[in-house]
Parts: sequence; C-alpha cells; structure tokens
Amino acid sequence: MSRYRNTSAVPAGGVSAEASALLVERARRGDARAFEQLARDVERPLYRHAVRMVGQADAEDVVQDALLAAWRSLTSFEGSSFRAWIFRIATNRALDRLRSRRRHPELPLDPPAEDDEDRSWAEPAAPGPDLTDIAADREALLIVEEALATLPAEQRAALLLRDVEGFAYEEIATITTVEIGTVKSRIHRGRLAVRNALVARGWKGPAG
Repeated sequence: MSRYRNTSAVPAGGVSAEASALLVERARRGDARAFEQLARDVERPLYRHAVRMVGQADAEDVVQDALLAAWRSLTSFEGSSFRAWIFRIATNRALDRLRSRRRHPELPLDPPAEDDEDRSWAEPAAPGPDLTDIAADREALLIVEEALATLPAEQRAALLLRDVEGFAYEEIATITTVEIGTVKSRIHRGRLAVRNALVARGWKGPAG
C-alpha cells in the first residue's frame, strides 16, 4: 500500500512559514535531510491533490516526480512559499498526465480561453455549498468526488487548490500561471457544477 494512502486525517498545520524558509535555505545548500523534512510536510496533501486530479493509479508517480523535480531545481526557487511552489510543480505534472490521455475523453481540459477569461467576475453571494458544510456527510462527499471527476482538469485543479488546500486566489494564479480572473471563473464554475450535482441527488445541506 502507498505510504500516502491515509489521506483522511491529514493535519491542517505543518511546519510554520518561518521554519519552512529555514529548511529551504538548508536544502538549497545541499542538506538532503532538510529537504526530506519539507517533503514529509507536503507529501500527503500532494498525494490527496494528485488522486483527485489523476486518480490513484498515477497519483504516487505524480508526487514522486514533483518532489524529485523540486529537489533538482531547488537552487532556482525564489518564491516565499515552498508549499505553493511544490503544488505548482505537482499540478503541472498532473495536467501533463491528463493531456497525454488522448484515449480518455471523460477527462477533458478546459474549453477555449475566450470562455475562461472573465475579468469582470466577482464572488457570488452564494456560490454553492462550502466543502466544510458537507465534510460530515459521507454520501454528499461521495457525490462531490464524482462531480469533481467530471470537471475539466484545469477547472478541477483551481477548485481543489482553493476549497481543499486553502490557497488564496493570487497563489492559485501563480500556481496555474493564469490571470486571477480566470482562476475565479474556473472556481465559480466548478462550485456550481458541484452544487448542481448535489442538488440533483437530493442534498439539501446541513439545514435540511
């Protein structure tokens, strides 16, 4: 069994930003143990993210590829968040895998750019159910997982980075290398798709 498979009880914290910065500096100087500590802090969330992007069969390879790439290119890292940087690498690896699956049209990428670019987009008053609202509802969580699997890959990535991993819109824009308006549009459409899937299956929310 993969060492990443137990993703249901991932700690919310991890090393602090200050501790992470110190570990990065040590790793940049060739300290493999420092990098191992950084990797341990992110590998479970990375695996969880990869599973929802590419499925279990390829998730571990995506994580290992991302961590190896990060170690090899650590000297070029100039950002302030190692976590955002490694998620960028892993997300790109996952999207590359999906693009290579020409024989699987059920995992499409996003539609043409003109449908994505919506710079006048604003956060709706009620964008859909918050994932924290359904965290205790196992049936609803199953529906959400099914709905996520049907989303265009880049839309799914943005939604997961925001609503599961908690990245800010600006960080997601950096991770996915698109305009912030595109990020917000993708997240909005993803939330609507998840909400519609829940409503179609009779979910009424915690209030009931």
